[in-house]
Amino acid sequence: MVVLTFTLTPEAASKVHDLLVCLGKFSETVAIEARRERFTFTALNSSKSAYCAVTLDGKQFFSEYECVPDNGGADGRFTCSMYTKALLSVFKGRLYDPLGRDGAVERCEVSLQDQNNEAYCRFIIKMVCNQGVTKTYKLTYEAVDVMHALFDRNIAQNRWSMHSGAIREYIEYFGTKTELLDIFTGEDGRCVFKSYTEKISDGKEILKHPLVTAVAVNTSDFEDFSVQAGLHIVISVKDFKAIVLHTDTLKTSLKAYYSQPTRPLQFTYGCDGLIAEFTLMTSGDYTGAPPTPTPTVQRHTVASHHPSRQSSHASSAASERTETRSMRSEMPPPVQPASRRDQNGRLRTPGSRQPSSAPSQSQAVQAQTEPEDEESLFVPHNDAGMQEEEDAAWAPMDYEKEETLGWDASANHDAAIIPTFRDGAGISRTITMDSGTVIEPTQRLSEVKGLW
Repeated sequence: MVVLTFTLTPEAASKVHDLLVCLGKFSETVAIEARRERFTFTALNSSKSAYCAVTLDGKQFFSEYECVPDNGGADGRFTCSMYTKALLSVFKGRLYDPLGRDGAVERCEVSLQDQNNEAYCRFIIKMVCNQGVTKTYKLTYEAVDVMHALFDRNIAQNRWSMHSGAIREYIEYFGTKTELLDIFTGEDGRCVFKSYTEKISDGKEILKHPLVTAVAVNTSDFEDFSVQAGLHIVISVKDFKAIVLHTDTLKTSLKAYYSQPTRPLQFTYGCDGLIAEFTLMTSGDYTGAPPTPTPTVQRHTVASHHPSRQSSHASSAASERTETRSMRSEMPPPVQPASRRDQNGRLRTPGSRQPSSAPSQSQAVQAQTEPEDEESLFVPHNDAGMQEEEDAAWAPMDYEKEETLGWDASANHDAAIIPTFRDGAGISRTITMDSGTVIEPTQRLSEVKGLW
């Protein structure tokens, strides 16, 4: 035999009505779990993606409370299930009348009829009103085994808290046809609540029209905010609205705890002996990985005394020209083949018989100040005196002049010896490394037959 009796004040009875309205948005039935020190209403939606539990403290919330389960012990409990609409028909909205007018409820007495001498088991609720009026309701219930969802807040490193009045103002912007809510934390110090509806297409027909509403809130407006940036948590808009509206009836703060997408999220709030916990399944994605650092490029800057937009553009253009000029001066052209160099290693102008052996003064100064980079692909920026000669060096070959063939008369063919087999437009010479003797060619290339 189970003994369960408790008494509610009009204000407490009104709070029971509000929580039943909230739980009715999740499930058609509500489960009741009575223990020695607390009384709990639980609900689980049909898709099993949302679990609700509202616990009422036996000493603080009730004016009188007694519960003795039949199995006894400290962990004993009594569990049953009833339709939410049946309880809402008893706990109506305006039970609490602060003026105490006629017909107002003075107290609510609840008892459980579960005795051997009784033919039926009933949940009896008596509303004692002014002027000696008493309303009695006998509700049937079903014995069920109540299960609870487990949630470890120690693992949930992301959490925030905000007063219910502020959140209620934000949810008023959400569309009535939106289904999903994306809670996103950016790196700009804002938390975005974005409600949207996914577009569902069946061939060429669109079944639902997409609708997106985003509300950006500064993190400083939260009472407590500790969420990693780049985290998207997606939940149901309908569930979030129901939770916020119930929180606003208590005029308290709403707290959220979650770890990462696809892991459960829990909303909790409470006051005056009432503690509500809503555990919701989530989806979404995580894009909070730190960005890959990009290498910084050092550029030459030009000082400007006028911090205007025009001077900044001029400085940027001058900086780019200075950088390009410095890159061209530091990167000479690639190494030319031996056929286009003379015995001193300098570039030979096509069409000339032999360049001058002594370098000019401008070339000597340029060789000291500008080191040659053989792997560069850029043309060096030379002085005006050398521009004509350099242009001629890059000019195409003159194929109208007859080519000549030279040879190496020395017997030493080491790899370190500079090769002397050259093709040229003028008459070439063969120089031996040992004696330095110059041997003129004895035959023209046009006279040689049978080699090619």
